[in-house]
Amino acid sequence: MHRGTVFIITKDKNNNFEVQKSTEFNGGMGIDCLGKVIYEKLRDLKEPLLFDAMIRDFDEEYFKYFDEVMTYVANSQERPFIDKDERSFFEYALNDSQFKFFKDDNEEYIYTSDSNYIKNMSDENITIVCSNGNYSLKPNQILIADYNECINNTKMTFGKKIDKMVKVDDLETREYIPTQKQKIIFDSVIETLKAFNYGVYTISENGMINGMEIETWTDEGVNMIHLIQFYENFMDIYDVKKINKQIEEIADNFFVDDEIDLHRESCDYRKSFSIRDSLEDFEEYEKKLKEMSKEFLNKYYKILYEKFIKSVDKEESKNEINY
Repeated sequence: MHRGTVFIITKDKNNNFEVQKSTEFNGGMGIDCLGKVIYEKLRDLKEPLLFDAMIRDFDEEYFKYFDEVMTYVANSQERPFIDKDERSFFEYALNDSQFKFFKDDNEEYIYTSDSNYIKNMSDENITIVCSNGNYSLKPNQILIADYNECINNTKMTFGKKIDKMVKVDDLETREYIPTQKQKIIFDSVIETLKAFNYGVYTISENGMINGMEIETWTDEGVNMIHLIQFYENFMDIYDVKKINKQIEEIADNFFVDDEIDLHRESCDYRKSFSIRDSLEDFEEYEKKLKEMSKEFLNKYYKILYEKFIKSVDKEESKNEINY
């Protein structure tokens, strides 16, 4: 059954962001079915106070749940909801007008529907972090997400084109602001790669870094470039174990014979390298690549530990001065 949930983002009386969320409807809630109906109703909604009435009208016409509570104010990570078993739950995370409805700041998944319809009914631009980018919503724009993937700009839903009669907002993207934890992880990954004598060039798409090109040279000066990139979930770039897995795959898929064949297609290369030269050079590079694959995490954690020690020493020095 295709589930769907509707959100509106407003401001409360203190001018703070407030998220209202509908009950989850179960069945046909994709944009190619009943989701199209609720989407059009959401487009026509101009007054946040009528959100509950809109949801109840939709329910009466199509689902007939008739629940006592059909909409509620969602809780943020800063104001977690505590259930009867004293477990902490939250519906979204918010930092710098940057909403996370699908993964929190600790990279833990937040429960979402198959299709999610999110309208900005505040008076300022916001961004919503999705698996495929950081999307900006101007006032009254609506973001549609299949699970955690924004489909506004691709106009594709679960492998099918969205009906052209459905007017879907084209959304701008904004540069993603990583959390402090993410920044430390990513900076440490770059430092680790540089420790293995690789240059690092980041790759961005839809406002988010989702990959990097790493470059070095063999002992004999042959330029070697490898790609680390995440296509399905851009946030994986902040997961060191997933980066390490891609490095392992690069090493596992490096074949000396293939490299020799590839490079010897160049006339200039053939003039500079005999087959024996090529074999020795690429075999030596293969060893370095496999060494990095084997030792990457150890080197990464060592760099991370040294950063931690330096920060502790710095804090202690500051306390001594204050004392």
